[in-house]
Amino acid sequence: MNPAVLRGAILAIELMVFFIVTAFTSYFISQASAWQLAQGETPPEQFPIIAFDGDRSRPEPQNYFVVLWSEWEGTIEKRPAATLLLPEQAARLKIGETGEASFTVTEEPGSRQAVALIWRSGGGEQEARYIAQARSIEPRYLRTLGTQTLLMGAAVGFLTGLFMGRAMRRRWLAQPGTLVPLPPKAE
Repeated sequence: MNPAVLRGAILAIELMVFFIVTAFTSYFISQASAWQLAQGETPPEQFPIIAFDGDRSRPEPQNYFVVLWSEWEGTIEKRPAATLLLPEQAARLKIGETGEASFTVTEEPGSRQAVALIWRSGGGEQEARYIAQARSIEPRYLRTLGTQTLLMGAAVGFLTGLFMGRAMRRRWLAQPGTLVPLPPKAE
């Protein structure tokens, strides 16, 4: 096969390995570093929650908003009708310029809801699961996929692609200046 075609094929394989390993490693790191919170633990400050402030009989997308748990106390002072109990069972919403939230809700006994929230913004993606009451939550799970995670995944992907390409070049392409002696003749 033509060496130029082989070089192009090796480059394409290197790029595919880079992208696949970067994606896999990033999600692996985010899953491995996810917080599993026990019942009664206080939520971390960066824990995202979705709240509703509006007419519960006719929910509109603009009535939903996502805030961090550390900002919730200040939010309920400004919006006294805001609640963490959501009127819809599931929705995908565009919030703000770059934000997108999708959630599912399961009713729990005692005026509580189990909420699974995926919040995507300019800074990455966060997945949170919690039990919501009107003004408080019991956190269960928090997974973050951000810039640092992607950079670590990209570093692993780069090194994997680099070494994969190097091994393929040594195997498939002739090495300039390397002379392989013929095997000795059998007498």
